Parts: sequence; C-alpha cells; structure tokens
Amino acid sequence: MSNQKTTNPALETQQTPIRRYLEEFTLLTFAFYPWYGRLADTITPSKSYWFDILYFVCVFAVIDYRHIRWEKVMRFAPFMLVYFWSSAINGVPLLIFKETLRRVVGPFGIMLFASAVDWDYAKLRRLLIYITISGLLMGGVAGYQVLTKQAPQSEWLDTELDTDRTIIRVWSIFSIPTYYSIFVDISILVALGLLLTSSGWFERFVWGLSFLGFLLAQLLTYARGGLLASAFGLFVALAVESLVWACVAAAAAVIGALTIPQLRDRLLTAFTWAYVQESSQPGGRIYQWGRALENVGILGGFKGIRQLLIGTGPGTFGTQSSINLGLHGALRIDSAYYAIMAEYGLLGVVSFVYFVVSTLLEGLKKVLNTEDKRVKLLLACVLGAVSAWAFHGLTDNVFDYFYVLSWVFPLAMVL
Repeated sequence: MSNQKTTNPALETQQTPIRRYLEEFTLLTFAFYPWYGRLADTITPSKSYWFDILYFVCVFAVIDYRHIRWEKVMRFAPFMLVYFWSSAINGVPLLIFKETLRRVVGPFGIMLFASAVDWDYAKLRRLLIYITISGLLMGGVAGYQVLTKQAPQSEWLDTELDTDRTIIRVWSIFSIPTYYSIFVDISILVALGLLLTSSGWFERFVWGLSFLGFLLAQLLTYARGGLLASAFGLFVALAVESLVWACVAAAAAVIGALTIPQLRDRLLTAFTWAYVQESSQPGGRIYQWGRALENVGILGGFKGIRQLLIGTGPGTFGTQSSINLGLHGALRIDSAYYAIMAEYGLLGVVSFVYFVVSTLLEGLKKVLNTEDKRVKLLLACVLGAVSAWAFHGLTDNVFDYFYVLSWVFPLAMVL
C-alpha cells in the first residue's frame, strides 16, 4: 500500500470504469450493510435470507478472481472446513444449517472480495469514511434515545445498574446495548485513524468530534466488554506508533474508570466475589461458559472424541442461531470462543483462534514494515479495530453478531 493511486498499475488498466464503480459501491455496501440488513430482518419473516443471497450474488459478480490473495483468505479456510464437517457429521437440520450458514459463508465471500481489492491509501481511507458515516448515523439514533430518555427494555435487566432509571443504556438500531457496543469498538478506532491522517483543520475537527462522540457512545452502552475492548484496541493502535502515548492513554483510561462513578461501579463490580457468585448462577457468564465446556465433555464427564473435537454442530447450543429458531430457551454463550467450542468443538475453536491470531500478527508485521507515516497510522488503527473486536470476543459472542462482520472482515483483509 502506498500513497500513489494504485500499487498495481497493470490491474488498474485492466479494470473498466464500470468495474471500478461496482467495486466502490460494494465497499460502500459493506459499511452500510448493518442498516439494510436490519431493515430486511424487520420486514421479512425469513430473517432476510433472500437478501443475503441477492447481496452476495452481487458481491461475487464484482470480484476479480484473478487477483484474490489466497494467502489471506486461507487463514479462514480451516474454520470453514470444520463448520461443514461438524454440520455433516452431526446431522444438523437444514433449518439450523441455513441460519448458521450466513455467519460463515458470508464472511468468506467478503474476504474473497476484499482480498482482491488493490488497496491503496486513498481507497482504504474512503472505506474508513464510509464506516464512520454509518457509525455516526447509529450514534444519532443512540443520541435520540438519550434525549428522549428511553428506558431499557426488560431483557437487559440483568444487573442492578440496568434497573436504575437514571441510567440510559443506548442500543441504537440493535436489540441490546452489547450488540451496539461492538460496532462502537470499530468506529472509535476508525475515526481515530481518520483524525490522525487528516490534512486540514476542518477534517481534524470533524473526525476529532466523531472520535469523541464514539467514546461517549461506548460509555453510554455501559457494556463492560465494549469498554475494555475499546481500551485494548486503542492501546494496540497507539503502541504500534508510540509506546509512551499508549501508556498515557492507558493511564487516562484507568483514571477515568476510577473517577466516573457509573463507569467505576460498572467495571469494578465485575472483579468482585459477589459478581463471580452471581455470574455462576443460571444465566450468568461463568454458568454459560461451564455449560459450553460440559457440552463438549471437558467438564461433567467425557462424551466421546467426536463431540470433543467437532462439538454438537453449528446452531445447536446457545448461539443466536438457535435462539432465533426458538431452541434452548434464552441460553446464550457470552463469548465467541466458548460458543464456538460448544458447537464446533476443539478443532473449531483452534481454527478460529488461528484465523484471529494469524491475522493480527500479519497485520502487526505489515504496520511495522510500512515506512509511509500516514499509511502506517491508518493501518495501526485498522489493526486496533480488529484487535478490539477479537478482544471483545472474550466476553461476548462477536462472531454471532452477523452484521458487524461486514466491517471486520474487509478490515482484516487489509492487514
């Protein structure tokens, strides 16, 4: 990636104007996919399967297959292979298979396209602008919720904080604050990248205000995982450029967490024995994680090598797919890694962790080897965004929240 128009002149000459416009339009749709995906889910009883099919047919039509960077895409291939293997061996019903397919094949299609894009500085910056605008619109909805003092919905009332009517937890266009906080994780880092690479005072003002707005939105979600993930992503992005600034930012985050009463109470209670006891009860995170380990036979007795290695099949145990279909009550595994282990087994979680770690390591290597200052800053913030998403997966099932994948996976292919 460089500041020139393209890093591959031969590719640029081969692209027709129509193909370039289609490529740009596809990048735009990645940024706004959460909006029309949510709309399709609202107006159709079939959970927008028809829309997914139409959308990805268009994406596959735009891909220039000759220029796919298979070394990037194949990071995800082992996990996708385990997905199909687990589905086939466990005899997953067609309805559940269809529900989970979008969470695996969809990202793979996005990666095929994004890896074939001839990324340059200008094109990457445009993608980040598209994502930021989409995020700002979500923030506008969240701001309206604060101004109108909309009360939390009943399914959020999982802690004493949630029952405090003086606290307004924003959820934007999504069903729960946790879901929205994952989008804010990405938005914070993307806005920071635009801010650090701005060339004029007006740009600095716009992207700086956006960055601060996203920080405020994350605070108003009161999502512990989101707060910690955003802090981790910011630390990664800043540490790549300056460890000193990263430490200053970390110190500021700690001071803020200790001095803002609601934030202090929300974060520090997660490290108390009372919270551990509460979380160990049915519905709590520790309880859920234990159920995930029991499902594959790590706890509660060995259930066979097959169940240990490939789980009980996608969509069969406590993920959004099964909840959408009315299975397993309200059980949800609040961790991407534990949820994948429960349904895909040890092979599934190892292959998913391989994708995450290899992507981040290759991204770190790319950032450190980039000499151009502006490109390095932009890539560092992209690395921070993907890192925040991966970190958030420790406490929430970020892979199960399908619409954020249209942001994460293009960024992963940039690294």
